[in-house]
Amino acid sequence: MKKTEIKNKLLLTIGIILISGMIMQAQHERIYFGVEIDGVLCGYATTDIDKAEYQGMPVLETHDTVHLMMKALGQDMNMSITTRHILDPETYKVYLNNSNYSNSDVGNIASTRTEIFKEYALHTEAARETADTIWMQDEFIFDNPITSPYLIKDFIEDGAKEKTYHVYDYMRGFIVEQKFTLEGEKDIQLAGQNIHTLVFNVYHTKDGTNTRLWLNKENGMTVQFEIMNRRIFLAENTISKHISTVDLDNTIFAKVEKSIPNFMEVSYMRIQADIKSAGEAISVESLNFQGQKFEGTVDENHIQGIFEIEPFWYDGTDAPAFPTDYSGEESLVKYLEPELFIESDDPEIISMAKDITSGADDSWKAAVLLSEWVGKEIHGAVPGGTSAINTLRIREGECGSHSRLLAAFCRAVGIPSRLAVGCQYSPWYGGSFGQHAWTEVYMGAEIGWIAVDATILEFDYVDAGHIRLGELTSFHPEKMEILEYRIEGADASSSEIPEEYLPILGPYMHPDKRDVLNVFYLEGCVTVDIAGKMKLALNEPDEEGRMYAKLTDKVYFSFPEDKMHVVETVFAMKRADVEISIDEGTPENLQALIGPYMIFQIQKEFTVIWKDGLAMIVPDVEEPRMLEKTEKENRWKDTIDKKEYIFKVNEDGSVSGMDIYITAELNKGATAAWIIDKTIEEEGLEAAADKFTELWNNRALDLEKTEDDLNDLGHKYLGAERFEEALMVFKLNVDAYPQSWNVYDSYGEALMKNGETEKAIENYQKAVEMNPENENGKRMLEKLRSIE
Repeated sequence: MKKTEIKNKLLLTIGIILISGMIMQAQHERIYFGVEIDGVLCGYATTDIDKAEYQGMPVLETHDTVHLMMKALGQDMNMSITTRHILDPETYKVYLNNSNYSNSDVGNIASTRTEIFKEYALHTEAARETADTIWMQDEFIFDNPITSPYLIKDFIEDGAKEKTYHVYDYMRGFIVEQKFTLEGEKDIQLAGQNIHTLVFNVYHTKDGTNTRLWLNKENGMTVQFEIMNRRIFLAENTISKHISTVDLDNTIFAKVEKSIPNFMEVSYMRIQADIKSAGEAISVESLNFQGQKFEGTVDENHIQGIFEIEPFWYDGTDAPAFPTDYSGEESLVKYLEPELFIESDDPEIISMAKDITSGADDSWKAAVLLSEWVGKEIHGAVPGGTSAINTLRIREGECGSHSRLLAAFCRAVGIPSRLAVGCQYSPWYGGSFGQHAWTEVYMGAEIGWIAVDATILEFDYVDAGHIRLGELTSFHPEKMEILEYRIEGADASSSEIPEEYLPILGPYMHPDKRDVLNVFYLEGCVTVDIAGKMKLALNEPDEEGRMYAKLTDKVYFSFPEDKMHVVETVFAMKRADVEISIDEGTPENLQALIGPYMIFQIQKEFTVIWKDGLAMIVPDVEEPRMLEKTEKENRWKDTIDKKEYIFKVNEDGSVSGMDIYITAELNKGATAAWIIDKTIEEEGLEAAADKFTELWNNRALDLEKTEDDLNDLGHKYLGAERFEEALMVFKLNVDAYPQSWNVYDSYGEALMKNGETEKAIENYQKAVEMNPENENGKRMLEKLRSIE
C-alpha cells in the first residue's frame, strides 16, 4: 500500500475517533451554526449530541434546531425547523429521523418520521397514519448531522474527483441524486478555528441547483455550505445574540417600474426575464406549454430570455363529470394522493370539500366552488397556515397556503390538482414580479390542466402576469422587464373618464396620520394610489356604493360627499372550540355569539361576554368594551375605538368566527408636502418651489401641520440620497417657518450630507441658539468644526 493511502486512511480513522471520543467523554455536546440570507445574519442553528438507547442498543441521539427571523410584505414570519436523528455510535448509520417544521404564529405545521431498516425505510407524514415504504434497491445515503465519512473515503482514500450518490430527502420522502465534484482544499476561519477543508460543488439533479460545501478534512463534518443566496456556517456559541430580521422582499421581488393597477385583467404579456431558481430541474422545454412560450436559455436553472404569456381562459365547456374515476391513469395518481403540506386525506378537509361541492354537476363547477370558498374564506396573512389542514383551521395564509388548501380540497373529492410555482406581476413597489404560487386542476385529457388563483380572487382563471416555473420551484430574480401587455376592452391611450366618476377623483387626506390617497382613472377602472406604496384597482360600485378592491374583497372604498371611507378587514378570527357558560341574563338570540375567538396571526384571544349588554374583552385592555348593534346583520361596533365586529353565522345558527373591520375617514384635499412631491416628480424643482409659493401666498395650507409635513418629505429625499430635492424642501421650510429651530437643524443636516460644511455650521448654530437644549445640534457642530 502506498504511503499516501496509509496516511489518508489514518486521517479518516483519526477523524472518526476524534468525534467518537468527544461525544463519549461527555454526556452532552452542542455545536452552533449561523444562517445568512442575502448577507444578513438572520438565524442560527444548534446540533445537540447525546448518548442514548434505542431498541435496547446504545446509540447517539442528535437534535438539530434552526431558528430563522424573516419578514415578507412587511409581516414577520419567524420559523423553526427541528430534526432528531438516532445513530449508530460507531458507523454513524441512521436508524431514525424525525423532522418538524413550524412558525411562531401557528406552531407545528408539518412533521415527518423515517425509520430505517436493512432493506427498506418507512416514511410517515403527520397526521397520516399509513407509512410509505422506500425499498433500497441501490446504495442509499441517509445523511446525519455529525459526519460524512463516505466523502472522505471516496475523495481522500480512493482519490475520486467526482462521484454521484443517491441521498434520501427526509422531509419529502424520496431519493435524490447528488453529484459531488471536488474543487480543491482550503483553510477557512470559522468559530475561532482554522479548519482545513475539502471544497465541493454538489449538483442536485432533481432540483437543478448547485451547492458549495466545505467539509472538515479531519472528521468529515460539514462546516459551511452555500446555496443560492443562503449561507450556513460553523459558529461560536454567542451567535444567537447577533441575529436580525432579513427582509425577503429584497430576494423574491423584482421591480419593473411599470404600474398596472388593473393587472388582473391583463390578457397578454411579454417579459424579458433573468431568473435563478431552485427546487426542481428546469429546461427550455418545461417552460413551454399552452398559454406560455419561452425563448432563451436555461443553464443549471438560470433562466434568461423572453416569456410570452397568453393564458387559456376556460369556460367549463365539455368539463368532466363530477366525480370522475381516474384510477386507471398512472400519471395522475400523485395528483390525487395526499403529500407533505397537502393533507387531502384529513377528515376535516374531506368533509368540508364535500359540503362545498354538494351542488356541482361537473368537475369544473366543483373546482370553481372550492376556489371561491378558499379565496373568500381564507384571510391573507404571512406566513399563515402553510399546510392545507393548518390553513383550514386558522383561516389565513399567503399564496402557498391558499394554493395547498385548494389542491387538498380538489384531491379530497377526486379532482387531480397540483401547485404551480413561479412569479406573478403585482402592484407592489410601483409594479414588480414577486414569488407566487397558484393551483392547477385537471379537466380531462381533451382539456388538460387549467390554472386558477384563489389567493387574488381569480377563481376560474389566471391573468397573464403569471409565469410558471414548475411545481416545487423558487423565484430569485436578477432582472425583469415588461416589454408589452394588453388589457382586453381597455384602451390605454384613451383619456375619457366616465362622468359618474369625475366627482370622486383627486387626493384625499387623513387628518391625523397625514397620509394622502390619490384617486384616478386608468385603463378602464377607478384606481387608488395608497400613499405611494401601491396602486389598487377598484371594482364598480355595488348597490350600496361600495367599491371593492379587485385584488382582495377584504378592502372597500366609498365616497360620501367630499370624503373617502376606507373599510378594511384587519383580522379574521376563528371561534375557539371550548365549552362556555352562558350568563342567565343573556338574550337567547345572542347566546350563539358568546365565547372566545382566536387571532392566530398575533396569538391573541378576543372574548364576547354579556355584561348588561353585549361586550368584548379585548387583549391588553382592562375593562370590557361595550358593543352596539349596527343596522347591518350580525355586525356590532366598539363604542370606544369604533372597530366593527362581524360574526360569521352558519345556516344552523351556530357561529364559526368573527372579522374585525376598521373604517378610516379621509377628507378631500392634500397636504402641501404631497403637492410639492408630486410637482417635483412631474414638473421639476423650480415648478415645485413656485407651487409652494402660490399655496403659501393664498393661505391654502394647514399652517399647524405644514412644517412637520415638509420636514418628513425632506427626510424622505435625504434617505434616498436625493440631496438636491432635500435641500430645496428644507430651504422652503426655513423660509416659511423662520421662528422654528428644527427647520434649521434639518437644513443643516442636509447641507452637511451634501458636503456644504460652512453652510451646515451656520444652520446648526442658528438651531442651537434658538434651542440651547438641542444636544444633537451641539454634537454636529463639534463634529463639523473638527473637520474644518
